[in-house]
Amino acid sequence: MLESVLSLLLLAEIEKTQVAVQQKVDSYYAANPPAQSYKYNITYDVSSRGTIKGSLDEFSRVVDATLQDPRGWIRAGVKFTRVQSGGRLHVILASGEQVRAAAPGGCSAELSCTVFPLVLFNDDRWLYGTDSYTQAGLSLADYRTMVINHEVGHFLGHDHLSSCVNGIAPVMLQQSTGLRGCKANSWPLNSELWVARH
Repeated sequence: MLESVLSLLLLAEIEKTQVAVQQKVDSYYAANPPAQSYKYNITYDVSSRGTIKGSLDEFSRVVDATLQDPRGWIRAGVKFTRVQSGGRLHVILASGEQVRAAAPGGCSAELSCTVFPLVLFNDDRWLYGTDSYTQAGLSLADYRTMVINHEVGHFLGHDHLSSCVNGIAPVMLQQSTGLRGCKANSWPLNSELWVARH
C-alpha cells in the first residue's frame, strides 16, 4: 500500500516537472517565434578571392550555420538556400586587397564590405577579429557571427546604425570599429527585422 502511494506521488512530481519544462519551452517560442512562412528565398554561393590564409571549408560551415540559425535573418522571413554557383548572394572570403578592389572608393582593405550582390569578408578579420571585440573579452566565434549578420544585413538593404537599443548594439552598428558603449550583439534585433532589398 505504501509503495503504491509513493509511486503515485512520484508520478505526480514527474508530471509537474514535465509540465513546467513544457511551459518554459512554450513561453520561449511565444516570445521568439520562428518565421511561419518565408517572404523571401535567397540563394547564395560561397567562394574565395585572392590569397587567403583562412580555411574556406570552415568559413562555409560558419556562414551556413549563421544563415540557418533561428536567431538570425530567418526571423525577418528570409530563407537562405545554398547553391554551388550562380546564387543571388555571393558570400566571399577575400584578401584585403580584393575587398578594396570590389569598390576602391567605398571598401577598406582593413574590414569586410558589401557591394551588392557581393558580400566580402576580410580574411585577416576572419582569422583574428578586431580590437573592439578582443578588448571586450568576446570570442572570435561571436565576432564571426556578428560580421556575417552585419554584412548580410547590408545585402538586405540595411544601412549602418549609430546607437544602442536599450543598451544593446544593433547588428547594423559598426561593432568592428567600436561598441560605442553598447553591449555587443551578434544577431539582428526585433527592430531590424525588415528587408528592403533581396
